[in-house]
Amino acid sequence: MKYAEINKRFTEIISEYIAAGYTLNTATMTGSQGEIASVDLTDGKEVLRVLITKFNDWGDRCSYEGVEIVVGRAGDHDLIKPNDDNDWHTLWNNHLEVLRQERFFQVGESQRGGKFYGSRQEAEAAWAVRFQRYKAKREDKTPAAPSPRMLEIARRIVRDRLGVKRASMDDVEIIKNSEGKYVVGYHNKTCTLR
Repeated sequence: MKYAEINKRFTEIISEYIAAGYTLNTATMTGSQGEIASVDLTDGKEVLRVLITKFNDWGDRCSYEGVEIVVGRAGDHDLIKPNDDNDWHTLWNNHLEVLRQERFFQVGESQRGGKFYGSRQEAEAAWAVRFQRYKAKREDKTPAAPSPRMLEIARRIVRDRLGVKRASMDDVEIIKNSEGKYVVGYHNKTCTLR
């Protein structure tokens, strides 16, 4: 999926609310909190915000990034009033009562085509393919068996640098890349030693 489809989905969600009788609530739409885009809507009783923002999630195997569409209700009910031109009170994105959320995980990128998005499973599969390609490109074709000392150092690197508290030594990999540097890998996380 390309970013144009995310724009289309954003438009569809806003259109659903407008078709249900919501109108734009312009006074709460000033400023930016780092989101890509946001639209505030009201039915005269409540204020809803539909926004697109970037996200980064750290999974147990790899990190995920992408774009999400969030629909939330104003959490500061007594401060944010529908159809009020008083812009003294900010509608904070992190105070929204989340009603809906759709995530689009980045699965790839090309110089000509831009970024590609999909489900979390597709992002994880893409990450595994990239890691296997990285290993195939970097690894020495005749690796020596790691010594107990190397395994102890690798265990500390997995714990301290990769953030894994209880690492199974069966899953720790030590590879010497084409530059002669050692790379410690654990479940698609890597750390290159200098």
